[in-house]
Amino acid sequence: MAVRKKNTIRYIITVFIITFLIAAFFSSGLEAILRYFPLTVTWILLIIVITINVMFDIIGVAVAAANEAPHHARAAKKVFGAKQSIYLIKHADRVANFASDIVGDITGTLSGAMGATIIVSLLYNHPQLSKWKIILNVLILALIASFTVAGKAWGKTIGINNANSILSVTGRIIAGFERVTKLNLTKTSKKGGK
Repeated sequence: MAVRKKNTIRYIITVFIITFLIAAFFSSGLEAILRYFPLTVTWILLIIVITINVMFDIIGVAVAAANEAPHHARAAKKVFGAKQSIYLIKHADRVANFASDIVGDITGTLSGAMGATIIVSLLYNHPQLSKWKIILNVLILALIASFTVAGKAWGKTIGINNANSILSVTGRIIAGFERVTKLNLTKTSKKGGK
């Protein structure tokens, strides 16, 4: 029990440090880099970032709601990705934390930085909008927040209702990634489900 508690504390500290460093890196550098991109590219990147946020939130919800038994049945039949799905379910707390919280917070930071860049670009290219700066700031950031929250609300329904299917697809994607990169992220054996 003491070992598990120690591992949990170590995991929490590691998550804190990694999230802090990634968020600090992206929030400081992204805004400066995006100023050199056309505004349409920034909008497209913003949509991609929000989509990533929603997709990972769906996985985070699905892993918490999934039933392990069907994935064991798939693994017994040596279905590609089944063992990875089981690994995700067995580590549901950490997977959900990574998918919903870590990725969610980092993409939230990114979308905020992108929103700020869009506002700066709009004001630079259209100086006449400067008198509407506060309203423009509120509208764009509120729009980003609304799309993100609405997308995640929709995603949670999908994640809960289709948990096992989502985990099957996620397991196959991870298994494919492991096969291509030769990395064993899920610590699964080479036999069965691989």
